[in-house]
Amino acid sequence: MHNVLGNHVTITNKLETGTDLIVHCKSADDDLGVHVLHFDQLYGFSFGDTFFGITQFYCSFKWNNELKWFDIYISGRDECETCNWTIKQSGPCLSSNTCYEWNK
Repeated sequence: MHNVLGNHVTITNKLETGTDLIVHCKSADDDLGVHVLHFDQLYGFSFGDTFFGITQFYCSFKWNNELKWFDIYISGRDECETCNWTIKQSGPCLSSNTCYEWNK
């Protein structure tokens, strides 16, 4: 049984340098604001899919002189009710150890 906000995303800073990570996530309808994550710190949010099932959240990730983007949740690609992401310098990885490249 699903609750009203049936999808959850967590993001954990696992940058190999131990640097703070600045995360800013948005969808077409919501701006979740800027969050600073210290090494090994977690940020999470919950949401419900849209009626048409096309929910998408994208985030910017900033550390030192790096600025990267990634679609942290896409309906259809991400079939997890709770998607646990770790952010590494090389790219984001799901808890299942499936890693992705940064958006170009």
